[in-house]
Amino acid sequence: MRKKLLRVLIAFEVWVFAMSILVRSGSEKDSLHKKGKICIGTNGRMSVPSNREHHYQNLRDRYTNCTYVDGNLELTWLQNKSLDLSFLQYIREVTGYVLISHVDVKRIVLPNLQIIRGRTLFKLNVRDEEFALMVTLSKMENLEMPALR
Repeated sequence: MRKKLLRVLIAFEVWVFAMSILVRSGSEKDSLHKKGKICIGTNGRMSVPSNREHHYQNLRDRYTNCTYVDGNLELTWLQNKSLDLSFLQYIREVTGYVLISHVDVKRIVLPNLQIIRGRTLFKLNVRDEEFALMVTLSKMENLEMPALR
């Protein structure tokens, strides 16, 4: 009887230990998802890239699964109307400015962008004005930011 009780207790302890690992690993995944991925923004302003295909690939690589942009989000010189910008969908916060210039895709959607902090502002060289959001010289039809506060 004692051996059987001891086996049951050991089995129960193993089960509790296994459950605690599962719960812990699940909560770590949840916290990582909530924290998200931090990406370093860019500071190129409106400079023309030497290779536009590489420029697009660099943007896609930089911002895929990104939730927090430390710096500026600059979407520039994207003149192929069929480019897929869905990699921007997880961005929730930008600490600097958002610049959209020379973009000819039909639609830019930033469904989760909640805040543009504007710690760095986009400065026009012509006037003494600064912007946290600048959209210029673009032929896009829609810019959607439904979560922006």
